[in-house]
Amino acid sequence: MPRYTVHVRGEWLAVPCLNSTNTIEWLGKEAVRRYMKNKPDNGGFASVEEVKFYIRRCKGLGLLDLDDTVGDALEDNEFVEVVIEGDIMSPDFIPSQPEGYISLDGNSLTTEDLVNLGKGLYKIKLTPEAEAKVKQSREVIERIVKEQTVVYGITTGFGKFARTVIPNSVGKPLTPERSRMLLALRINVLAKGYSGISLETLEQVIKAFNASCLPYIPEKGTVGASGDLAPLSHLALGLIGEGKMWSPKSGWADAKYVLEAHGLKPITLKPKEGLALINGTQMITSLGCEAVERAGAIARQADIIAALTLEVLKGTTRAFDTDIHAVRPHRGQAEVAFRFRSLLDSDHHPSEIAESHRFCDRVQDAYTMRCCPQVHGIVNDTIAFVKDIITTEINSATDNPMVFAEREETISGGNFHGEYPAKALDYLAIGVHELAAISERRIERLCNPSLSELPAFLVTEGGLNSGFMIAHCTAAALVSENKALCHPSSVDSLSTSAATEDHVSMGGWAARKALRVIEHVEQVLAIELLAACQGIEFLRPLRTTTPLEKVYDLVRSVVRPWIKDRFMAPDIEAAHRLLVDQKVWEVAKPYIEKYRREHIPESRPISPTAFSLGSLRMSADDSHDHRHQNEL
Repeated sequence: MPRYTVHVRGEWLAVPCLNSTNTIEWLGKEAVRRYMKNKPDNGGFASVEEVKFYIRRCKGLGLLDLDDTVGDALEDNEFVEVVIEGDIMSPDFIPSQPEGYISLDGNSLTTEDLVNLGKGLYKIKLTPEAEAKVKQSREVIERIVKEQTVVYGITTGFGKFARTVIPNSVGKPLTPERSRMLLALRINVLAKGYSGISLETLEQVIKAFNASCLPYIPEKGTVGASGDLAPLSHLALGLIGEGKMWSPKSGWADAKYVLEAHGLKPITLKPKEGLALINGTQMITSLGCEAVERAGAIARQADIIAALTLEVLKGTTRAFDTDIHAVRPHRGQAEVAFRFRSLLDSDHHPSEIAESHRFCDRVQDAYTMRCCPQVHGIVNDTIAFVKDIITTEINSATDNPMVFAEREETISGGNFHGEYPAKALDYLAIGVHELAAISERRIERLCNPSLSELPAFLVTEGGLNSGFMIAHCTAAALVSENKALCHPSSVDSLSTSAATEDHVSMGGWAARKALRVIEHVEQVLAIELLAACQGIEFLRPLRTTTPLEKVYDLVRSVVRPWIKDRFMAPDIEAAHRLLVDQKVWEVAKPYIEKYRREHIPESRPISPTAFSLGSLRMSADDSHDHRHQNEL
């Protein structure tokens, strides 16, 4: 029975076809029906019949005639994409344009580098030192083979690897961006020179990466020890010309044809090379790199959004006074308090909103505003801790056995075990989640007229319009879902491989759910950003501080004010995209760094996850604001 793999709005769906005379239009409708079935809200559609779409091949991007039959137009198990009318072109199929090369040596790759490699911004080459180490390691393997010494994974096992077809039914595939990250990270590990791979084979892998020839790699199926065997086996499968592959030039097709389209040949594996390609923690760690980078980005921007909310709710900056944080000198807490001061200090950025409540009778704010340095601060420190572990891991040799050329021997060990990244990514999810938890409570304060002194749900003509009521419900639902996702996967272990692998990390799920948590955090903060900007509308003509006005202008460049009810999903998505692309940070950063230069002698820019206690050296007068003057 023919089966087709159909891409619909980021989802890959397997659609069996009992009758080859069914039309391409039938295939599209059946794929949309299955997509809707998997979505709690039916994907935003009332029925399949209302969905207008066209269909194209993933290979070559050729459009298909809806009246043609699947038997005439498609090959069995061909990959196609359903493009819903009004949707933009799937980024999965947009060819990347590399800007240059990153030289890999196995020791100095950063999380930022790996994410940029995933985006297709750079190609890869080896350093001369790495080439030399790879050659020396391979010489050890060649000697073992020549002497017929019995060594696991070299002269035993894996001999039939090249003829073994691995099932591809475990989950949808990684996106091309994540597949590039995984492949790049595997190259970096092999470049260390402890795997025994030949330089010839490694160069073939690099050529495949540089051509963006990416194997079909299911996102599920790893237990995180012995490394990420299942996904890395799929990675190797494509490189040897088996299974499916994708490239911008060819789309999805049989791997051997994709390689051929780029003038490449399938790899012929030599002794130890099968194991060298599939043993390691690169699936967990490559996803972990994306998670830690996105976490750092949203943590920075969460401070800006919270500062805007504080302005709308007419809060005080007294809680961010330097002396308060000097006596509890956690690095993250100090940096968050500094960012709030840099955005809200009335001496530097006069705020008409702040001046309007200078002599109000309130003494202090709710915890969701007053305790941002303490709550957001530990999130920043958590990200820094996890980033340190992930950075070590991406530059570590995680094979088994390890080849030590200087000792001319191989040693079996356990560096493939994924417990380090698994535990770190569970911790990351728990830490970053709190940004959404506290943000949702601030959204409640913005929407609740008894707390905000603003119109209910931030809309005029309440009752006729529901305003941000449902948006707040969405934020609450995402926060609740995160609470379940924050349960650590690494506390679980199931014995596999006939009890040989009797303790595993479950790091693959730790990485994937960390990314889901972070995406939910981004979405909740996007809702808060929209709500805070809507709150500003009711305070006009008063203006907030200059940096926050710039943030408001940025949001209004993509989302118009909420006058009466309309479909809100596009607004939330637009705000979410601003956060993912770090546009909010880009707007506010110059003001933050200028304030830093003016208040910290001989200061240097502080990285997103490495903070300086220099921000504590300000005099107490530097952080005094004129808000809530009665506190003085």
